[in-house]
Amino acid sequence: MRRFARTALVLLVAVAATAAGVLLISGDDGSDNGGQPVGESPTPPAPARPTTTKSQKHHQRTHRPSTHREVHQAVQESNAPRLDPGQRQVARVVRAYVAALDVRDGERACALFVPDALSKVDFPRDRGTCARSLSASIGYRDPRGFPVYRHSRVARIPAVVIDGTAARVTATTVTRFADNREPSVEDDLIYLRNLAGAWLIAKPSATLYRAIGVGNIPPQVLAPP
Repeated sequence: MRRFARTALVLLVAVAATAAGVLLISGDDGSDNGGQPVGESPTPPAPARPTTTKSQKHHQRTHRPSTHREVHQAVQESNAPRLDPGQRQVARVVRAYVAALDVRDGERACALFVPDALSKVDFPRDRGTCARSLSASIGYRDPRGFPVYRHSRVARIPAVVIDGTAARVTATTVTRFADNREPSVEDDLIYLRNLAGAWLIAKPSATLYRAIGVGNIPPQVLAPP
């Protein structure tokens, strides 16, 4: 009886030792692999984003088309002679005319023309008077897709010719359009007459037609009145 009890005790000790070994083996969590479970491959690193070098950025900047530079070059190529006091007076009227169109001031622009000089202009938005019709028509968007006027300025005045009570001004005018269209740089011919000591514009020029959205500018703008 005592021998049976002793044998049973030895068996219990052996079973306990075996169980502890099993627990020790199964308790290995792969801590030597930095927390990555045993038997699994490590997660691959995310691919690096492509970078643009300084030389590539410089190449993109220098090869990007520069409309501003082209306009500046075109303006620089036109001559700007010295004007005498009489010529400067005529030139001021021309600059005021283009500036009035730029700010859509029909009243100011119409006042710079001789009476009835704009009576034959077909304004796309007729409002009864020259001033109101011109103000409403500047920047008109023609459904046929003609360039839509945005701004204009006189870059320089290459020539002013005065012959008695008549004058002709060549004004290098830069006109910009909406919808990112290319600007227009042209020598606009503007004819003036002296009435009672005041210089007034005798007929509409190309700049006015561009301002009201006329796509096909009448060739008569180049001929004297």
